[in-house]
Amino acid sequence: MRHQIGEAAARRRTAPLASVTLWAVICGIVVIAVHAATASIPGRLRSYHTGIITITSFALAALYSARKRTLWLSVRWLRLAARLPRKIARALIVLDRLETWRTAHITLGVVVLLPFWWHVDAGRATMLERALFTTVVLVVLSGLFGLAIHDLLPRATRPNQELRLEDVEAGFHRLYVGAEEAVLGHSEDLVQAYLRNVRPLLIGEQSPARLIWAILRGTDPTPRACRSALSAATTVGSDEATYRELVEIAARKVRLEHNQFSLRLNTAWRNFHIALVVITGVEVAFHVTGVLYFVGF
Repeated sequence: MRHQIGEAAARRRTAPLASVTLWAVICGIVVIAVHAATASIPGRLRSYHTGIITITSFALAALYSARKRTLWLSVRWLRLAARLPRKIARALIVLDRLETWRTAHITLGVVVLLPFWWHVDAGRATMLERALFTTVVLVVLSGLFGLAIHDLLPRATRPNQELRLEDVEAGFHRLYVGAEEAVLGHSEDLVQAYLRNVRPLLIGEQSPARLIWAILRGTDPTPRACRSALSAATTVGSDEATYRELVEIAARKVRLEHNQFSLRLNTAWRNFHIALVVITGVEVAFHVTGVLYFVGF
């Protein structure tokens, strides 16, 4: 039963958003529009109410990070789904997909700005509240930056991407050894063409500017990087087919290098985003503690 449910859920389209960045921007526009249309809300709602709504939204958005790092909640969710009718179970499985959690995380992460904005408007902002507001804005902006990175990665290079830097390094070694073995026993012209045009691609590195530009344009940097090497294919005579295979190995290395750059960029962004979230949590704790101590309920 669980296997059938899993297969059915996998066939469902769980990430209907063509661009998560566009969705986040739309949510931001809605927040700004609703805030402009509800100028009287901060005066009607107490600061406690808007504060509780904000903290609750922050906590719910943070569940996405827990969902990625542990299967505790997912396992219990699946156990519940296995006891329910198949139609309901399929819906629950779709809700448990990481893509669904991410969409909810993005939506909450932007929409939470509305009650937080109301909370700031409800009273005279202190230095701590201004710092908290700045940090929250930075959290949202860093999140948008991460979404943009994901959306801008070339669709053609996403399948079969390595997900760990260790696997990328192993892939570099495997491609280099394969190319070195493939050139053995061939003509001097092929060896010289390989040493002159292909090996520099295998042992060298693409410039960060070229890789960043490829990400911004949403293109594959391989054709441009291998253009010169490929143009030398006619100089090796009967070994042209072998030489083209060597260039293809170099092309896979460039794609893997692009993969590595994207992983490092994503890791740096994620660490920065998490650091901002931790700082926000500390500031919220100080703010709530100060309010309860000096003002009370």
